[in-house]
Amino acid sequence: MSSRRFVHRANFLGVTVFLVLGYIIFRLFALQVVEGNEYREKANMVRFRMEDLLPTRGRIFDRNGEVLARDTEVISVYGIPRMVESPEVAAQKIAPILGLDLEETREKLKSRKSFVWLKRQAPFHLKDDLEKEKLIGIEWNEEYSRYYPHSPHFSHILGFVGIDHQGLEGLEFALNEELTGKMGYMTFERDGTGGEIPGSLVYLNPQSGYDITLTIDQTIQFYVEKALDEAMEKTKAKAGVVIVNDPRTGDILAMTCRPSYDNNNFDKYPPETWRNLAVSMLFEPGSTVKPMIMAAALQENKVYLGESFYCGGSIMVYNHRVRDIKSHGQETLEDLIINSCNVGVIQIAQRLGEETLYRYLKKFGIGESCETGLNGEEIGLLRNPRGWSALSIGAIPIGQEMLVTPIQLLRSLSTIANRGILMKARLVKKVTDENGKVFREVLPSPVQRAVDEETANLVLNMMKKVVDQGTGKKAAIPGYSLAGKTGTGQKIGADGRYTTNKFYSSFVGFFPVPEPRFGIIVVLDEAQGEYYGGDIAAPVFREIVQNIIHYASIMPENAEVTTY
Repeated sequence: MSSRRFVHRANFLGVTVFLVLGYIIFRLFALQVVEGNEYREKANMVRFRMEDLLPTRGRIFDRNGEVLARDTEVISVYGIPRMVESPEVAAQKIAPILGLDLEETREKLKSRKSFVWLKRQAPFHLKDDLEKEKLIGIEWNEEYSRYYPHSPHFSHILGFVGIDHQGLEGLEFALNEELTGKMGYMTFERDGTGGEIPGSLVYLNPQSGYDITLTIDQTIQFYVEKALDEAMEKTKAKAGVVIVNDPRTGDILAMTCRPSYDNNNFDKYPPETWRNLAVSMLFEPGSTVKPMIMAAALQENKVYLGESFYCGGSIMVYNHRVRDIKSHGQETLEDLIINSCNVGVIQIAQRLGEETLYRYLKKFGIGESCETGLNGEEIGLLRNPRGWSALSIGAIPIGQEMLVTPIQLLRSLSTIANRGILMKARLVKKVTDENGKVFREVLPSPVQRAVDEETANLVLNMMKKVVDQGTGKKAAIPGYSLAGKTGTGQKIGADGRYTTNKFYSSFVGFFPVPEPRFGIIVVLDEAQGEYYGGDIAAPVFREIVQNIIHYASIMPENAEVTTY
């Protein structure tokens, strides 16, 4: 071999070695520097496991300790596409387990994303099936899903939580901070088989959310739900509301409205059904406001017992004639409430004057927030007299030119049943930790005195006679003393005028008299056929009362009590 040929081969070999070494160095540089973070991340994902540990959301109880809302364990399954060795094989194994579409699952696992959700909040027992497959790149988090054991009952009170376990409606939203708790985490190092390396576990316990005890009574709520469903079916009303309270404390014992929804599957219902009409429905109260006008006049000594008023069937207010349902003739103060006389009550309001009338309605809580804490609560409307027209003194005392919500109207009239004291509405009794230690207690809260006890008792007795012999006779139950007031309010149409065929029908009542323990409001919106509150709302009140009488063991008047 010539020296020239040897040199040529040596040079060729040297260049080849140089190129190979250069490529090796380049790849090492690329792997360790350029792509190093990515491969270290992959290695760490295989080597280390870190999981966020969600806290258990606090439970919600009724006043007797019955669970109304609690968490259940679920898993949320996700994929890390770059770690999945075969998207085809992985999809074929996990799609049947999770009930997923095969093609959609395959495409997700082929994605260039670093993370893809495969199934949120899947049943917890599927975890065992996934573990058996031992698929690299398929992971899951242990989470919680909210469960309402009595749904659709309580839906508008409780509301619901979203996929991220945050409250979105109702008390779940209003009390979200106290219910949520604090996150924890767990991390450990894995060996070649995927098992935990002893001593590598780092664990921070999550802190459970606080439990909430409500004033709601589950049994009374069931009575209310049943009665309202029957009323909606019978009257074909557009909407309906029923609330039960304790006038002495302001406790809300039951609250429901229609239309309703299942809060375990809230996303299957239109958002308008989520609206809690008990705190957000605005309507003119009609004649239910008349006991407050009477109480104000008695308190101010503008009328006196034994006085009478004449009703000829209508009265002129400024240049407008306000009509009554009929000519009632000469009436006592009691008769005005018993017959729900517009003419007589307007005459009383004229004696009071605009400023005094306004002041007392505010003292009864009209136009003021009930502070239930429920989202969407309206405060109603009661304009200052500076904004009244010459006709307002005739409209407001018969429940027009003002707007209330069902909860506000019940609270206001409960003032009469509570010896003249306006109470704050109470929906939450206490907030406790998981060991039962009280974190926050909500006590009954008097707001103000509207009228004195004597005045309140006089008006309550008038409301008793409404049930005994007046417009509320369909609420009566033999052997029991009940008090109430009917209301029928015309709805305002799109043209701004009162309609002749659309009404709010209502009844507000209390029992047992003279020491009421329960107050109930029934409101039906646009009932078909009969529409007077005394005809269609009072019977709903009666049915609920009959059930509560049995449940609360309320004895009839003059019942003989045997002692041993």
